[in-house]
Amino acid sequence: MSEYIFGIPIFKYWKDPTEIRQIAEKKFETFSEYPINGTPTGWSCNLRTEFHSSDENRYGEIYRDVMERLTSDLDLLEERCYIDESWLNFYQGKDHGQEEHDHLPGFFSGIHYVKFNPEVHSSTDFMNPQHQLYMFMNNGRVMGDNCARSVSGSYTPDVSEGDVIIFPSFLRHLVKPTDSDELRITLAFNINTTKGSNRRVFGR
Repeated sequence: MSEYIFGIPIFKYWKDPTEIRQIAEKKFETFSEYPINGTPTGWSCNLRTEFHSSDENRYGEIYRDVMERLTSDLDLLEERCYIDESWLNFYQGKDHGQEEHDHLPGFFSGIHYVKFNPEVHSSTDFMNPQHQLYMFMNNGRVMGDNCARSVSGSYTPDVSEGDVIIFPSFLRHLVKPTDSDELRITLAFNINTTKGSNRRVFGR
């Protein structure tokens, strides 16, 4: 399923999270001892992540069906989408979140909500890349919550456990901290095409 936010297409699928959740929860037993600030160069956030080894792409094959659906939805004729790096993120406890960032120079990127309770966990906030322009056109007045999505400052999709959100890699986004101690797990990945770039998007 696709929709447009700020005039930009994003895609929403559902994939049974059981297999990934079992892998993730087993890994978290060891990751729980890692410092929450042991994040890669350039990150400024509180979470535990295995991004350091994301180029091993342990999980790409699990999402082959999702990539086939995305390839079809993008109407790619001579190319196909594939995941070239993937990693687990773990959020638990007060102040665990992630700062605003993008995944350039990727093509598309994705988030699978592997362990997610919408009653206590935050979804992902996507930032409108044209918001400053709209503010200028509106004489600096702050856009209200009731304004059209195309001119709002951000958009937070409703997601449930198992949902997969795929978005253009340039679209900046963040995860707001929550006070819950209930573990939140996502699997993040970057997508390229058979004719695209496979450059790594972050420094180590």
